[in-house]
Amino acid sequence: MKSSRNPLLLALMVLCTSLVASARDFDLTVGKHEVLTSKILNEDRDLLIAAPQKLVPNMPLLVVLDGEWNFRKVAVGMENLMANNLMPPTVIVGVANTNRGRDLMPSFNGAEFAEGPSDRFLSFLADELIPHIASEYTIGKYHILAGHSNAGMFSLYAFIRRPDVFQANIALSPSYGLDDRFVALLARALAAPAAGQHYVFIGAGGDEEADISVGAMRFAKTFEAAPSPDIEYHYEIFPGEVHGSVGFRAFYRALEAIGQADAPAHSGPARYLTEPQRRRHAWARRFGSSFETQPLPLLSVARPLLDAVGSPDTASLASTWQLLQSGYKDDFRFDPVERANLLAALEARGRKEEADRLRALPGFSDGLDAPGLVPNNYGDAVHLNAGLVAALPLTGAPADLCHPDAKPNIHGAVSAPDRTDKPDNAQRFSGNGDYIEFPASTDYANAGSISVSAWMRPHAPASYTAWVSQVSSLGWGSQWRIGFGPTPNTQWGATTFNGRWSDYLVNGEGLPVDKWVHTTAVFDQTLGELHIYLNGRELQVFHGIAPWAASKGPILIGAQRDDGVFFNGDVSDVRVYRRVLNPKEVEALSQLDDTSATSTAACTADATAPAAPVPAAPETQPKKTWLRHRKHKTNP
Repeated sequence: MKSSRNPLLLALMVLCTSLVASARDFDLTVGKHEVLTSKILNEDRDLLIAAPQKLVPNMPLLVVLDGEWNFRKVAVGMENLMANNLMPPTVIVGVANTNRGRDLMPSFNGAEFAEGPSDRFLSFLADELIPHIASEYTIGKYHILAGHSNAGMFSLYAFIRRPDVFQANIALSPSYGLDDRFVALLARALAAPAAGQHYVFIGAGGDEEADISVGAMRFAKTFEAAPSPDIEYHYEIFPGEVHGSVGFRAFYRALEAIGQADAPAHSGPARYLTEPQRRRHAWARRFGSSFETQPLPLLSVARPLLDAVGSPDTASLASTWQLLQSGYKDDFRFDPVERANLLAALEARGRKEEADRLRALPGFSDGLDAPGLVPNNYGDAVHLNAGLVAALPLTGAPADLCHPDAKPNIHGAVSAPDRTDKPDNAQRFSGNGDYIEFPASTDYANAGSISVSAWMRPHAPASYTAWVSQVSSLGWGSQWRIGFGPTPNTQWGATTFNGRWSDYLVNGEGLPVDKWVHTTAVFDQTLGELHIYLNGRELQVFHGIAPWAASKGPILIGAQRDDGVFFNGDVSDVRVYRRVLNPKEVEALSQLDDTSATSTAACTADATAPAAPVPAAPETQPKKTWLRHRKHKTNP
């Protein structure tokens, strides 16, 4: 008998049942509860504590006032910020109230603050709470005090009375802003010598009561009127928020602002830094540590040196070289390959005098005569074996001729004719889970320039499918991939990963269906360029490409590790070089009259190796000029 049940409804019921059952296996509690007996206050104080699962040295401490109301929302927001590397690992402590008015509302004696309960509460935070947390967790010397309403005003009070205790103060919708005495005392505190670097965030809802919104503005104007290189302040209004609702958005924004990266620079080596690198510099300066869990991708030292070597001022070049090695040694690649690449680029463009100036810098020429060093080819010579690290002819028995002992894993792919109709000289992929995985190799691990070429014939272009990719150093996702974009009929190109994905797509010139074409992507990490070729013809150049971290991960044919999508079509003769191919080399690869010629390729690091035989061809490329700007588009 046919069931009358709706199959979609049945599937949803099963899913919901599964979710309910699995939810029982998770601990959904946010943080933990502790009681701290205070001798200063002569009472027990309830603490709500959330700490990262993995404790690291020098973690900031975030103290949240009105903990019974604000701890949960702040802890959840901080979890998101920390998970996305927008704030470092931080210990969060919510302090619950016993007598809110007593602790958070200071009194006056004339025009001065009166000694009273608020000072004792501040002493409790400074002299009992912080040492107690330090005894349990590896916190550093960066402490943040966050409060809303009266507690927001108290955060400013702490800044005035004991500026050495907290290095950042979050004051949301602070009360007392209409009290001239409080404003005057804040101004006097700002006029005194700063107790180290401080960050102050003042915020209020756009629909709050006038006394709150105007008072918050008065506090902000007080900071604005007393600029100091030691005090960074931020003032923000949150439209549509009232006194009771502003906290959730404002706490999150305040913490996001404290963890923000340095602003982009417009000159010097800093102008090339990526956002993660600028964030690392900001954190090291603000929190005393960069909290790196893994090294960030490094830029080529060639980029800032090209700026400096173009100037006739020899002292400027020397100072830039010294600055790079001292202040930016963790941001740029100084290895012999990058330095050799820079010299090769200059000399190929007739700038030998500038290359000689670089050679004269202390330590610049170290290691440049190492055997096996293969720099990028910026000249006109054709050496199709030099720097080859993966030669994948994809015949009936796929193998990497550079690593003949490494056996590939074949997942569903089958043999197919190549572009010359030679049987069993290509591999066919159905788009339904077929791919070939060539095992990881240390020879693949390269954070510098690479060139990737492949013959391919798409049968059914699909969004984000790749005909060749490399798995990232994380073991998931692609280090790089060559494939289709989100609109596969008109977009194709390359995607790289450096903590985020960056797409570099040719738009408007789609690949023909069921027709063999030769694709090449040349990632020039030295000059920060990506060159995309089709059938030996350069289509587009992207400038300022993102660096990546070295990965020895597997090379995949017909797949990528990102989205579970698979290529539908044929692929043959894939090659990966650990260097830049010049236009003549790309053209030569596209004109090999037999793709099985790869089977005789010898993988060698000899840059002077004879070129593979190629048929004569007319010049199809205009001669390139040095760093000539071309029309390009980058889709981050």
